[in-house]
Order: sequence, then C-alpha cells, then structure tokens
Amino acid sequence: MSSSQKKMIESRVFHIQTQANTAFNVMQELRINQQLCDIVLCVGEAKFSAHRVVLAGCSPYLRAMFTNGMLESEREFVELHGIEASTMGLLLDFMYTCCMEVTVDNVQAVLQGASMLGLHALRTMCAHFLQNQLTASNCLGIHYFADVYSCTELEAVARQFIYQNFLDVIRMEEFFELPEDRLINLLKSDKLQVMSENQVFEAACSWLQYDPGKRLDRACVILQNIRLVLLERPFLENVVLKSEYFRTCPKCQLLISKAIRMKQECSEVESVTPRAQPPCIYVMGGRNSTDSQLKSTERYDFLLDQWIHMLLFCSQPPMNIARTAVGSASLDGVLYAVGGECALADTQDDTLYLHCVEMYDPVRKRWEHKPNMKLARSFVAVAAVGGHLYAIGGEDRAGSYNIVERYDPKTETWSFVNCMKRRRAGAGVTVCDGKIYVAGGYDKGPHMDRASMEVYDPDTGDWSFAPEMEKACSGLSMVTLDHFIYAFGGRYRHIDQYFDLVERYNTVSRQWTTITPMTTPRAWFGIAVFDNRIYVCGGFDGNSRLRHCEMYDPELDTWSVISGMKIGRAGCGATVV
Repeated sequence: MSSSQKKMIESRVFHIQTQANTAFNVMQELRINQQLCDIVLCVGEAKFSAHRVVLAGCSPYLRAMFTNGMLESEREFVELHGIEASTMGLLLDFMYTCCMEVTVDNVQAVLQGASMLGLHALRTMCAHFLQNQLTASNCLGIHYFADVYSCTELEAVARQFIYQNFLDVIRMEEFFELPEDRLINLLKSDKLQVMSENQVFEAACSWLQYDPGKRLDRACVILQNIRLVLLERPFLENVVLKSEYFRTCPKCQLLISKAIRMKQECSEVESVTPRAQPPCIYVMGGRNSTDSQLKSTERYDFLLDQWIHMLLFCSQPPMNIARTAVGSASLDGVLYAVGGECALADTQDDTLYLHCVEMYDPVRKRWEHKPNMKLARSFVAVAAVGGHLYAIGGEDRAGSYNIVERYDPKTETWSFVNCMKRRRAGAGVTVCDGKIYVAGGYDKGPHMDRASMEVYDPDTGDWSFAPEMEKACSGLSMVTLDHFIYAFGGRYRHIDQYFDLVERYNTVSRQWTTITPMTTPRAWFGIAVFDNRIYVCGGFDGNSRLRHCEMYDPELDTWSVISGMKIGRAGCGATVV
C-alpha cells in the first residue's frame, strides 16, 4: 500500500504538561511588572497588584468574593483583613508559582492565611511541617493553634505528643500559662503517660503555684480532676492533706478523706481507671553472682535515664516465680515471662526446668499466672506475632529442642505448631514483616553452636532456611528495625569466646553485614527497641553478670552507655511495654 493510500488519523489529543507552568510563569512576570493587572489587594498599608482571574482560579475565597455579586466584584481596590502583609506577599507568590519556602518563623501565619483563602494543599503541607516541629516546649501551643484552625490531623498528633511527653511538657512555660479550662481537659485524660498519679498531682500544684494570687481559689476545682484514690496512702495523708492549697478548704479535705477511706476499705479502687503508662523497658529474672535465679523486675525510664527496682514498690511486685534463662515478649500491652530454670542446689543435675508462664499488666501493676507450656524448658526463644505468642526451641536436661508452641491469649491455650528444622537453645529471635526469624543457638546433641537462620511464616506454618550469620553462637539477641534484622553478641562455646560483634541482615537483599560492635562483649542479655534505638541490658561477659547497659543509634551507627541496672543480670528477659 502506497503512502497516499494509508488511512489518515482524523484526530489526536495532545497533553503538554509544561504549558500551564509556562503560562503561570508569564503571568508572574506580568504581575511583577504590573502589566495587565486588574485588581489591587490592600492589606494594611501594603498594596499588591494582581490579576483577578488568577486569584479566582487559586482561591475559593477570592473567587466567591469576585463572582457572587459582592461589592468587591466591581472594585479595583479590595481590602483584605485578618492577614499580615508579609504573609500575603508569600501567598501571592505561591498562587502564581506553586512554590513557597515554609519556615518555623512563618509557618503558623502561612497556615492561617492559607486557611482563610482556601489554599487547602498549602494548608496541609504547613500542618505536616508543624508535626515535625513538635517539642515539649511548643506542643501545647501547636495543639491549640491546630484546634482553632480545625487542622484535624495536626490536632490529633499534637494531642498524642502531649500525652506521651507529659512529664517533659509540665516543666515548660506553655504549661504554666495554660488557661484553667485547657488544664482541666488535660488532667481529665486517661491517656496521660505517667509513672504514677503523684506526678499528675504535682503538675497541678506547680500550675497553681505559678500564679497563686489568681489561682489559689481554683484549687478545689483542680483537685477534683486528680484521681486521689490512685495516690499512695502515705502521700495522701502526709502531702496532699497538708498541702497549703487544700488544707483550708472543707470540700478539698472531704475529697481527700474520702480517698483515704476508700484505700483503707479497698472499696471502689478497682473502678478508677489508671493513667496510661509511658513506654518502659522491663527486665525480669535472670541470675547474678550471688543469686542462682531472680524474681525481681527492673524498669527503665527513657526520659530520666533511670532504672527503678520494682521490689521497692508494694504496688509493683516481683514475679511469682524466680527464674533465669527466661523467655519474654510483649503482646497487646502486657508482657510475658515464659519458661526458664531454677537451680535447686549447687549441682547442675538439680536444675528444675520450668513450663510456667506469667503475665505482667503495667496498668494494674501485677503479675498473673497463665496456662503452662506443654514442654518445660529454659533458654526458650519467645516472639509475638499475629496476636499469638510463640515459644521456640530451648533445652532441658535431656537435650535441646526444635519444638514450637503457640499461645492464644483469647482462649488461653497452648498448642504445638510445626517444628524448626534445627534444634536450638539460647537462639536469637525477632519478627519482621509478620514472619519470625530465629538464628544461632546451641544444640546439646552434637555439642555445637549454630550460625544458621530459619524463618517461620505463620500464614503457611512452614519453616525455611535463610542466609546464615558470619559467626556461630548462642546467647545472642536479635531485634528488627525497618527491613533490617540485627544480631548482637553471644558466646561460642567451643573456645568459650564472648562476642561484642553486631551483624545486620537486609531482608530485601538477603545479605549479612558487620556493623559497629558493642562497647562490651556479652551473652544471655536483655534487648529492646524504642524510638528507633536499640537497648542492650546486662548479660555475661565471661567473668561477671553485668549491670552495664548501652544504646545503639542505627542512623549514626554509634553506641552510647546509659545508666546501669540496679543489679547485674544474665539470662534475663526484656521487653518494652
């Protein structure tokens, strides 16, 4: 067929995306040169020449003003109120160029102006910018600002930030300057993250003390929003009852006396909702140089860099059963201590291997017995995924195991699932993308430490091998951040070597690499992740059970030492709740 006989294409749609950008660039140039402008916006003393059609195309507010028969639709000079001249200049540039530099100094004014003019995309970007600027010193102000301008997402994020950082927030100027109604709304919340109600009480008193002349007569109203029955009885009797703010007010004295009586009679105390607990590392059990096994628990406060020995508080008891070589994990806001062992005498033959399980509720501050595992064992690896708890491997006097049990907290039952391909005790375990990764561990049968890693898929119930670590070891610990799995420390029994080694596995490239080592070699230690940082606690370095703790920052690839635990522990469990 000749070219003259080819069928002609009758139409074709062309979409040239740069055309609009080019047109707006020309209009911006015309505005700067004050050409073809048909309107002047008057903002205070400043005047801005512009093109009515451009303003109407970008701002629903101005479009309505120009097209709905208002007086401004015919005028050349239009006054705008409620916006600063400098902000109006930025917004005009944005409407013509779609570009703006938002800074900490201008973001609130820009968001306010964008809200007024209906520049929704810019308003959203400003709200996201403010989310990233939240600190303890400005979160109350940002929360109020977001509430006023109905920035729903920013308001929710700021509110949650206030709850999570309450103990920091109450030391800031913004807190002391809060109006009474906003303070009361804060004090009413169940979601304040505090160690105890004492801290809420002390925060309220500090607010009263900031301006006693004006606030002293409001003390009774403030006290009604403190959950007095959650305060310790000695604190109620010796501090609250005798406080300068409440001792002269009959109503306050009545409220405090009622709380003391309720604590004495244990009446209605359970019906009062405790505040939310701030996330903490809980380290439980283990052993040290003087104790064959421990039942005590310690709690690490990230904000204070401080360990609290929970034996010191009658309201925060130790575990019911002392144990070392214990497995642990958190699930649905509570933590579990699983299995372990107890030395009944000085000889290894008298070791008692445990199948008992305990659960700690940080809100109710108590340990509860849960159904036993089917198989008693120590050095069991424990992981939580898909609403279930998995107890993996471990050992007893007879040998090491590849057995896996799954616990369903809804039915409170244990059941066997598919076994691992290899027997392991003291293996590292972590969860990544809904799958369980188990690596290393010791097999008593051939007397060998393993370097291999297996992956369990809860959906299929199958185990499969993944690339193995560089070093064979047991007593290691593993965690996950993003798509990386980290393996820390451990011991190689053949030559009794303890590692400070850290290996990182990329689950995408399926490759192990070595990163900056720990400051101290250790095995059988606790590990936890919080706020994209990894915390290692205690363990055994070949000579002593350690109190020493350190923190790894993956972004900087650096280690820093944090406060040590109250006592040395090896074979302990650790988790964040």
